[in-house]
Amino acid sequence: MSLPPYTPASPSKEPLDYVKLVNIDLAKFDDPVGRKELAKDLYEAATGYGFLTLTNHGISDEVYARQMQIANAMMTLPPDEKSPYEVTPEEDARGLYVGYKPSGPLGHKGGFPKQLDHYNILVHDPKNRPHPEIMRPYLEETQEVMHFIRTNILRKLLILMAMILEVPEEQVLATHAPGGSKTEYIRYMMCEPRPEEEAEKYRDIFLSGHTDWGSWTFLFSQPISALQVLDHTDGRYRWVEHQPKGLVINFGEATERLTGGLFKATIHRVVTPPKDQRHLRRIGVIYFARPADDRQLVPIENSPLLKRLGADKPIDDRVFCMADYLDARKHGWKRYEYDIDRPADPTKHADFFAGEYPDPDGHKSLGKFDNVPREVYVPTLKA
Repeated sequence: MSLPPYTPASPSKEPLDYVKLVNIDLAKFDDPVGRKELAKDLYEAATGYGFLTLTNHGISDEVYARQMQIANAMMTLPPDEKSPYEVTPEEDARGLYVGYKPSGPLGHKGGFPKQLDHYNILVHDPKNRPHPEIMRPYLEETQEVMHFIRTNILRKLLILMAMILEVPEEQVLATHAPGGSKTEYIRYMMCEPRPEEEAEKYRDIFLSGHTDWGSWTFLFSQPISALQVLDHTDGRYRWVEHQPKGLVINFGEATERLTGGLFKATIHRVVTPPKDQRHLRRIGVIYFARPADDRQLVPIENSPLLKRLGADKPIDDRVFCMADYLDARKHGWKRYEYDIDRPADPTKHADFFAGEYPDPDGHKSLGKFDNVPREVYVPTLKA
C-alpha cells in the first residue's frame, strides 16, 4: 500500500519572537577537538534554554521525509480504521503508550485531555502488536530509525554528557542500557485546525506547558510554527524556529534528576500557529528516550562537576526508579500550571489536566496524586 503524498508547509512569514538555540553539529563528533567543542555546546544548551537543534545527525533526507509522510498517512486515517489500534486502559495505566490515543477526554479511557491525536510504537514490543495496514510496509524502516536514534544519536549525546560530568562514558551509557526501558517509543502526532471557540476554550494552546518525563526528546523539525519554550532569562515563552531536516532536542525530568538539577527539564508547549499557518494541519514525528526502568533517578555517582556545584544529591525528597517515576507522574505527582502568561479563568477555560487515570483492577500504583491541587509555577530568572 503506497503512502498518500505529503508536502511540508512553507515556514511562517510572521515576525515571530524566536529563541536563539545552540546547534549541535554531529559531524564534529569524531574529531577530538570537535567533540570537546560539542561538549561545551551541550553544556550551554543544558544550563540555558534546555532546547537545542541537531544537524548532520545521520538520518538521510529520504528517510526523514518518509517519516513525515508516514506520520501524515497514519494520522489522517478515518476513525473506524484507527479504533482497532487504540491503546487499552490497562496498557495506558502501566505507562505503555502504544497505538492510537485520540484527542479530547479519551472517552472510556479517562486520563488527561489533550488537544492532539497521536500514534505510538514501542522500541521494544514483546507482544509484537499489529499495526494499521498502511504502516506495515514501513514498520521495519521505522524500527531502524528508532534503533539509529538510540544507538547512534542518543549514544553520542550521552558520551558528551559524560565528558561534561567528568565521568567514564560507560557510566552514563549504562543509565540507558539496551532493552532496559519497556516504555521507550516513537510518536506520530497531529494537530488539526480548530474553530475559534475551541481555541479560546484552551487559551490558544494545543498542548499546555509541561516538561517531558523521560530523558531526551527528539523532534523531527517541521515548518509550522507552534512549539514554544519558556525563557528563564525573562519568564517569557518564545517560539522555536524550524531547522530544515534537523532535529529539535530537549531534556526531560529523568535527565534533570540524573544530573542533580544541572540539566534542566525544558518547560515547553504547543500553541496555535501564527495567522498565515493557522489553517494548516500540523504533523509531527517525535522519539522519546528513557533510562532503564530500574534505574534510580539520583545524580550520576562520583561526578567531580556535580560535587563542585553541590548538585550530587537527589533533587526530590522522594526517589523513584524510572518505571515508578512514570507511574507517580501519571497519577498527578509534581503537577504544575506552567502557562503563567495565559492565566486560566475557570468560568470559561478548560483544564488540560482535569480528570484522573482510572486504574484497572489489579494495577498497583504508588499512590494516587490526582487530587493534589496543581501548583502555579513561578520561574526563577537567570542572571
